[in-house]
Amino acid sequence: MKLTHEQYYKVIQSRDARFDGLFFTAVKTTGIYCRPVCKVPAPKSENCTFYDSAEIAEAKGYRPCLRCRPELAPGYSEFEQSNELIGMILRYFEKRCYKPGLIGESAAYFGITSRHVNRLFTDSIGVSPQSFIVTKRLLMSKGLLTDTQLPITDIALLVGFGSVSRFNATFKKHYQLTPGNLRKKGSKNMDMIKVKLSYRPPYNWKIMMDFFRMRQIPGVEWVVDNKYRRTLRVKSNLDIYSGWIEVSPIPEEHLVVLSVSKSLEKVLIEVIKKVRRAFDLDLVPDQLPADLPDGIRLPGCFDSFEMGTRAILGQQITVKAAHTIATRLVKLLGTTIETPWKELNAHFPSAEELFAIKEPIDGVLGPIGVIKNRSFSIYALAEAMAVGDLSFALDKNPTHQKNKLLGLKGIGPWTAEYLTMRGMSWPDAFPASDIGVRHALMLKLKDEEGNLILDNKIKLSKYKLNKKYEKAALDYAQAFKPWRSYLTIALWYSLSEKE
Repeated sequence: MKLTHEQYYKVIQSRDARFDGLFFTAVKTTGIYCRPVCKVPAPKSENCTFYDSAEIAEAKGYRPCLRCRPELAPGYSEFEQSNELIGMILRYFEKRCYKPGLIGESAAYFGITSRHVNRLFTDSIGVSPQSFIVTKRLLMSKGLLTDTQLPITDIALLVGFGSVSRFNATFKKHYQLTPGNLRKKGSKNMDMIKVKLSYRPPYNWKIMMDFFRMRQIPGVEWVVDNKYRRTLRVKSNLDIYSGWIEVSPIPEEHLVVLSVSKSLEKVLIEVIKKVRRAFDLDLVPDQLPADLPDGIRLPGCFDSFEMGTRAILGQQITVKAAHTIATRLVKLLGTTIETPWKELNAHFPSAEELFAIKEPIDGVLGPIGVIKNRSFSIYALAEAMAVGDLSFALDKNPTHQKNKLLGLKGIGPWTAEYLTMRGMSWPDAFPASDIGVRHALMLKLKDEEGNLILDNKIKLSKYKLNKKYEKAALDYAQAFKPWRSYLTIALWYSLSEKE
């Protein structure tokens, strides 16, 4: 985003939250940089320099403001990067929580040289990858020091520093104070951790909460009083951590409060990433097509196998029917967990757990209402994910993963589009054959004579009518590229508004 100096200055004077995280203001006289929403009176214009990212501001020697806390600023979607490769590398860094050795590791993973990685970062982001990584670690640690009572040693390891001594030295060098000096009194509730996460307005929380509420699986998820709660398992190396989370929005402050059970402390960074993706907190709303509803977001997922199974169960049946069968599946194969709420008491079975079933899968799932073909599809998905042939990791190429999905028995274009859209938070998926999308477009799509296609006044066969509809639907959606996933959510929501 490039504005003139005068335009940047007007934004900080008005504290326009839509620009939060899209640039930062560095003040020459104080050596501090701030978010556009900082409540401190705007400094004199001639003392301000504007940078596209916190990483650049820190590379120039500026320190983060302790009042507006730049670590709370929403991020930016890597999908918006003009260079696809730098976006994939950024997602690779994020997935691995900015651990040591990432530059060489990512170069080998993507088949390029470390020098090429350095050049990509310098050209696209304006700083070296090492500076980018160090700033990410420091800003994450700053948030955890302020909002939690996690031990400093644990924070150092969580954010990717190899030792607490290196963490202390780097923190003091950059911020001119130690982690202990920064720490404030956090929550006294030792059973949970609370952190704040920002987003850019507008955000229609009703659409998001209604979406999750309609698809919630009893025992696993619970949407109540505008709060989203669920059980969660996170795998880290060979360990699996089990617990629960609660996401509660504070719309007037453009924040969500994330509460996490103490049992997930060691994977807190991974949990935060999952929440940011699931609730699409890093979207820049102004980039969406104007025809979409204000505040629309793309719901992601917390467990890709859970979501994939749910999608297979939903093939050609209603959301309510799929919900019923998913509930039975959890009761049959889920594992129990204790949470503060009796409504949350189970984990959805993992791909590994379902793949480990040795008896015929149709004999296991058939009695709960899963037809034979879908039983085999669910098992094929479990096998592909358990053995590592299929992954919804954010550093993977969505087109490649979609093609792998289509190679699985019982996975068609609708399911592949849906899983790519929600499993990878891919912004440009469009399941044209979806029955909900079809119903929403019934009054929009017309043929060359101006007749509604689905009225079928020229008496086409069912096959030809479907082909004509799908072509018209794809043509209609073309204007929304590369944000067709958001169009899909908007079309589904338009149906609920009519009910």
